[in-house]
Amino acid sequence: MAEPLRLQVDMERWPLREPFAISRHVFHDSLVLTVQLLQDGLRGRGECEPHEHDQTTGLEAQAELLRRAAVPGWLDGLDRSQLLERVPCTPWRNALDCALWDLDAKRSGRRAWSLDPALAARVGTAPPVPLTPTVALDDPQTMAEAAAACGEAPFLKLKLGSADGRDGERLEAVSAAWRGRPLLVDVNGGWSMHDLRRWMPLARRLNVAVIEQPLPPGADEELPSPAGSLLFCADESCTDRRSLGHVAARYQMVNVKLDKTGGLTEALALLDEAMHRGLPWMVGSNGGTSLAMAPLYLLAHGALCVDAGAGHLIRDREPPLDVRQGWLHAPPPALWG
Repeated sequence: MAEPLRLQVDMERWPLREPFAISRHVFHDSLVLTVQLLQDGLRGRGECEPHEHDQTTGLEAQAELLRRAAVPGWLDGLDRSQLLERVPCTPWRNALDCALWDLDAKRSGRRAWSLDPALAARVGTAPPVPLTPTVALDDPQTMAEAAAACGEAPFLKLKLGSADGRDGERLEAVSAAWRGRPLLVDVNGGWSMHDLRRWMPLARRLNVAVIEQPLPPGADEELPSPAGSLLFCADESCTDRRSLGHVAARYQMVNVKLDKTGGLTEALALLDEAMHRGLPWMVGSNGGTSLAMAPLYLLAHGALCVDAGAGHLIRDREPPLDVRQGWLHAPPPALWG
């Protein structure tokens, strides 16, 4: 007879190698919530970021998860098939869901993608996927130097959205350092409509393929149709499947993130619906350790770009993600899945 399922939840702070700036915050560490499910000598793990930087939100998420687990019978029979109905869409549901995937993989002795036939067909024999390096928001020269150090990746992502009016200088400096190769500009909702109209012609001229979340969520109604092959990608505006109808009417691409969707199960369902609608996708992360990034491997095959943030921490989980010369390989089983 199986022993009762047990839950452990911990708040952890993982320092970054260097500060990382986007339009709304400068990060010095990743504040994560780690969930462990323990049963019969096996351990399933998942990780989320309840808030970008607010520890109070993280502690509230930890308390809520522990409160639910303390209800008699709540953990009994908990599985991925009914998690979406039992638990609201929150980042901590992501950590719980990924822990269930990990535990199921260990119970079966198979890799996580082998638990689903469609996933097994898409991921099981697929080659490694290239990671997209990201240049943090900074002064133009510093960003150009960072871009020049990114090697020969097929895509480069750069953060814009500053209020200082110098985003054009940043874009030109990075494009020159990147030798005119394709760029993805991530604004994190930091532009106004005036800014977007101001910078779009320059973006098209400098081989920007994608502008990610140019306007704040809620301002999507104002988005114009991008000219030519330029795509607008929904990040903060694209959460789970419920958001996709609104998003598909205004954007031409989506960014799939585990914390936004509330877990791998919903992320895979969102991805299936996006593909059905003909929307290309990218895979992103909110930070965290290799444990947070590992499940992204199941979403990455076929993505236009994969932003997994490898190597950004002073120290990481052991074993870490398997990244070799910018290519993401299947996560080590001891890490996840």
